[in-house]
Amino acid sequence: MPYNSQKIGYAGGSKTSKNAAYNDLNGKITIRQQVFNLFKTHENLTTEEAAELCGKAEISVQPRLSELKNAGLIRDSGKTKQGKWGLQITIWELT
Repeated sequence: MPYNSQKIGYAGGSKTSKNAAYNDLNGKITIRQQVFNLFKTHENLTTEEAAELCGKAEISVQPRLSELKNAGLIRDSGKTKQGKWGLQITIWELT
């Protein structure tokens, strides 16, 4: 996937996607930054909670959490809570 100078990705073969990635670069905030900013005001969050607070789909937020974890900015808190599907899900926290 190609990226612009602000590290915003776009579909390589799509002119529309590339135009969107380069549109209003100064005012654009990545989903990863939006998710990271949530941890500044919320100590612990699940993927579901972060997605709801950002107004984004979980499928867009989960990879951003993985990126933040891999960058050492957040970690697994060692705690879980029951998600909307009845499964125990990870609660993330700032490192």
